[in-house]
Amino acid sequence: MSYQVEVLIKIIVAAILGGIVGWQREARFRPAGLRTHILVCVGSAVYTLASMSFAGNADPSRIASQVATGMGFLGAGTIIRHGNMVRGLTTAASLWAVAAIGICTAIGGKSFWVAGIATLVVLITLTLLRTVELRVIARRRDALITFRLPDVRSHIPDIQKMLETEGAQIESMRVAESPQAGTQELQLDIQLLESDDLSRVAVAAGRLEGFVSIRQE
Repeated sequence: MSYQVEVLIKIIVAAILGGIVGWQREARFRPAGLRTHILVCVGSAVYTLASMSFAGNADPSRIASQVATGMGFLGAGTIIRHGNMVRGLTTAASLWAVAAIGICTAIGGKSFWVAGIATLVVLITLTLLRTVELRVIARRRDALITFRLPDVRSHIPDIQKMLETEGAQIESMRVAESPQAGTQELQLDIQLLESDDLSRVAVAAGRLEGFVSIRQE
């Protein structure tokens, strides 16, 4: 096999393996999706191929270690903090893993098996283990959501519908006079299945009239 064909095959395989992981992230509407994972996997493969072609006593492992270091900066860009919650850690970890898969793909030989098995394990972790986490490990989380309106009770059906759509369960609700004259305050204790739901509920609640705040208990 000529060098050119070998390089072509390795880059295509890197794009496919990175795309498999990226497709799963894209389906979950994560900030780093299909294209980002393909580019990371192909980029790390290209860096590794370039380091292997250096003449003299150059050490290819130095390039691989720098790829791993550089992924720390790219992964940090996917991590977002919302109050007490941190989102994007799983996507950052998947990018880091995809970079390693790209390196293994570029090395070739027995490392092709390492890249293939690693891709399968990453995919299982992001899909099947997520289901296990949600159904077996994850604990329901409590939150308090507040609305302030002139006539709270007339808006309760819309608020209940929104919460049901977002997968939140109402535990209790209270209506009281609010500090703002001419309005009432509605406070709902809700339960969330996963921490990501809090952000989605906050976005959906923000579209409703009178939304004041939501906080995790």
